[in-house]
Amino acid sequence: MALDVVFLARGPSGLLLYNGQKTDGRGDFVSLALRDRHLEFRYDLGKGAAVLRSEEPVALGAWTRVSLERNGRKGAMRVGDGPRVLGESPVPHTVLNLKEPLYVGGAPDFSRLARAAAVSSGFDGAIQLVSLKGHQLLTQEHVVRAVDVSSFADHPCTQASGHPCLNGASCVPREGSYECLCPGGFSGLHCEKGLIEKSAGDMDALAFDGRTYIEYLNAVTESPEAPDSGALHGEKALQNNHFELSLRTEATQGLVLWSGKATERADYVALAIVDGHLQLTYDLGSQPVVLRSTVPVNTNRWLRVRAHREQREGSLQVGNEAPVTGSSPLGATQLDTDGALWLGGLEKLPVGQALPKAYGTGFVGCLRDVVVGQRPLHLLEDAVARPALRPCSAL
Repeated sequence: MALDVVFLARGPSGLLLYNGQKTDGRGDFVSLALRDRHLEFRYDLGKGAAVLRSEEPVALGAWTRVSLERNGRKGAMRVGDGPRVLGESPVPHTVLNLKEPLYVGGAPDFSRLARAAAVSSGFDGAIQLVSLKGHQLLTQEHVVRAVDVSSFADHPCTQASGHPCLNGASCVPREGSYECLCPGGFSGLHCEKGLIEKSAGDMDALAFDGRTYIEYLNAVTESPEAPDSGALHGEKALQNNHFELSLRTEATQGLVLWSGKATERADYVALAIVDGHLQLTYDLGSQPVVLRSTVPVNTNRWLRVRAHREQREGSLQVGNEAPVTGSSPLGATQLDTDGALWLGGLEKLPVGQALPKAYGTGFVGCLRDVVVGQRPLHLLEDAVARPALRPCSAL
């Protein structure tokens, strides 16, 4: 079990979530609750409860992220960037059996919850995210019943005056901040920039033949002298990644983008076509997270792609599909690279990495309108070295 919860507490105590095995509170359960401003993660596999309690109190009125993990009898809890709190349930059981509904923020009858959960009141505040293995559970499709629940008005995405994202973009809360998911044809922090449609023969739309690999530096910063002009620089430790690009291809396999290290078991982030679908994969040192789009890309039509990673959380959007999201396991939050960003593939894949076969195939197709961070990537001018490049019409 890997669970992430983002909340803002106004009261010192209350139930954040509860799931049990039986309606009378007997049997297995898992719960997360505030108790005198300390978070308590509890679970019982049938022989007694494990209780993991945060070392520091939670600040009231501020957004808090907590990550929970359970593997067999062992559990872990981490609040924000604080230390991991470890715990273990009694032997011998290792399986958590849950058959009742998941309650978030409260329960219909606290007397029918497990006594070992030690909770008797609902949560006072706002809950922004309940993510199970990277999948947000607080969506309309998952909600069976809601009682006395309203939108939280003190956030940029839900304020009465409207959210800050433009041109029909969606506003996604990120704790106290937000991220705009741009529709096709727009980019920028608030989707305020319209992408210029380029002719097929424009050299800003480059052709890749499976052997064309172009190296760039993996970050773009604003120049103090010219804030509107991006300056590329190599950044080796990144807390987030943001890539946008338009592609056109008929290929069913191929590595589109890569940033990482050429060493065994190193961090990396990659965009690749696998069996006709685009995948965003990133590994922060524990195990890879693979986000797979539902939209086929081998249609020989231009498609807009948007890939984002914020610490352990990732999202991938192709065309107008809903973003596919996921999260890496509890642990590292930064991506360590050698400072390079590759488009079109790699001449030689890192040794010792268990990568899909598609990563060993170069991209065949066209790329244009590439954005790194929030700044446009100039495909010709920003290249570290310029191999023989061809306009898209030459493919």
